Amino acid sequence: MKPLLLKPIPDYTIWGSDHLSKHRNYDRKYGTWWEVSAHPYCTNKITNLPEETTLQELIDQDMEGMLGKGYTLHEMLRLAYLDTEDALSIQVHPEDEYAKKHSNDFGKYESWYIIDAKPGATLVAGTNVDDANIIKKALEDNTLEQYLQKWPVKKGDYITIPAGMLHALGKDIWAIEVGTNSNTTYRFYDYDRKDANGNPRPLHLKESFDVTNFALQPHFEEAKEETRRIGDTPFFTVDEIFATENQTITSDTHFVILTNVDEDTDIIWNGTTITLPRYDSMFVPANAKEITLQKGAHVLLSQPVKGENK
Repeated sequence: MKPLLLKPIPDYTIWGSDHLSKHRNYDRKYGTWWEVSAHPYCTNKITNLPEETTLQELIDQDMEGMLGKGYTLHEMLRLAYLDTEDALSIQVHPEDEYAKKHSNDFGKYESWYIIDAKPGATLVAGTNVDDANIIKKALEDNTLEQYLQKWPVKKGDYITIPAGMLHALGKDIWAIEVGTNSNTTYRFYDYDRKDANGNPRPLHLKESFDVTNFALQPHFEEAKEETRRIGDTPFFTVDEIFATENQTITSDTHFVILTNVDEDTDIIWNGTTITLPRYDSMFVPANAKEITLQKGAHVLLSQPVKGENK
């Protein structure tokens, strides 16, 4: 199977901005764009095959050929853009065991690569105390924000968000999220924000306290213009590649995903040139074997990790 280009799926949120909407000629502020997904919530249509099909359908037809020998939907990755005009709610994701029991989903371990951010932009990742009782009291007193660990971010920074850690993107940030195949989120705190009908958005405090480990802290990588591994987690790796020459990338063991974070670039597969547009992602099946990244490309390379803990 050749490398696949995917149709992004816009998803409206109350905190969304329009950077990516404008780039893609949409007139609505979509806060979330599902770029690569084979999840029950949604799955992308393939745009470079003659017949209309989805990524989920192709995986269902040939899981080994698409994902790799021994790889399943549990190892599938999910990529999405988050484009913020306002801050997201403070939230937390469960690990596998809790997610499977309570939501029939996988656990969620994620990371953010900052595409752009206004000066002074920050995100929340972790807390500055590890005592759950202090956090509970702060929620009652409406003093939680003093305990939230805030991180200033700029273009090119990267941060990992393990399952069980409180987190939230702040306002004026545009990021690509690379994470595990899950859509389970527990809302912990929402700044007393109201929905479109004037009602407070629901919180999931029991579930949040069930799964949160207040001692967790993220791994943060400062922006650098050099090829390197920026994400190394139990579930996936992420490499930032500045191609100074043509570069071969193999997918013979498992699928890989390329996300183009710069100008349009060409990918060569089996003698055929496939253009990967700016900000789009390409799913490279395991049975595609290998691709060649053209000199001058600036991409993220996301790969699954298969281990006994999964």
